[in-house]
Amino acid sequence: MQAGSVVRHGRGWRGYWRESGRRRATATFAKKGDARSALNRELDRMALGDAYREPITLQELSDRFLAQYAAAPQTAKNVRRRLVRPLNALGEAQAAELSAESIQRLVVTLRPAYRRDVVRTLRQIYNRGIDSELVDRNPAKLVSAPKPTRGENVAPLSLAEVDAVARGCGRWGPLVVFMADTGARPSEAIAVEWRHVDLDAATVELPGVKTDLAWRAVHLTKRGVAAIRAVPRTLTTRRVFNVEGRPISWPYFWREVWKAALDAAGLEYRPPYNLRHSYALHCLQAGVPIATLARQMGHADVNRTFATYGGWVREMGADAALMREAWLEHRSDGTNRAPVEP
Repeated sequence: MQAGSVVRHGRGWRGYWRESGRRRATATFAKKGDARSALNRELDRMALGDAYREPITLQELSDRFLAQYAAAPQTAKNVRRRLVRPLNALGEAQAAELSAESIQRLVVTLRPAYRRDVVRTLRQIYNRGIDSELVDRNPAKLVSAPKPTRGENVAPLSLAEVDAVARGCGRWGPLVVFMADTGARPSEAIAVEWRHVDLDAATVELPGVKTDLAWRAVHLTKRGVAAIRAVPRTLTTRRVFNVEGRPISWPYFWREVWKAALDAAGLEYRPPYNLRHSYALHCLQAGVPIATLARQMGHADVNRTFATYGGWVREMGADAALMREAWLEHRSDGTNRAPVEP
């Protein structure tokens, strides 16, 4: 078995081994343990041959994972936000040497609302690393991913509840009604500019900031049109939703306005993103086909929409039966007969 040694070199330490009849050395390290680790990697490379994989840190593995989202800046931003704590604590560690126990110790220090997202993101990063042959295993698979708390999994708001929250939000109320009327993501709603709005046609072009394919034109109801008309407009204001001409700070809105409005309305906490789910539920309750809903929400295909909201579609099966029953009765009255061909 190939062996090596770690010896003093100046003010540091070096690892030495023999390869192809020649004596070779690692770089000089301040700590003996670091020199030993470098030597062991070289010995592993010689022993494993073609099966050897170059060590990669969790930070480097995460950077490789984020590179695939170059065309989706909002998604990349969300992933980076979830990785702040993991990379601060474990970013310099070798990804292949991390254990499920070390990741679990980190996860339990996070706020419960973020634990599931962090674990899922780490699992995706390791799966990508396995596919790219950068690591052999996925330690995050063994880490428990708790289900979302009740505050993240509450039912969507009804129209009456949307109005109650909007009243509690004061001058931010039109933003709340707009999001519930269009299904806009928070980042899309605050990015809407006056040039994207056509009130005569009752349409708005949502910028689709999550991906390049998410741009879409959405038709407004009278509620949505009234919400936009309620926003003061000046020549110096480019964005529809603003605070005295300045862009809205979403963290401030969520922390200081949204939470207080929910408390005032006597509602259980839910994130502002719940307004997008409320829009989806209202559309399905009104009989909007799920394929149309998928386009209006900016989903790439209807499978994504059905995976998220399919449960509501199944719950509305009785409504579909009533609609068919009314259609059959309408035809039996002779009021909807097919035209006679000449």
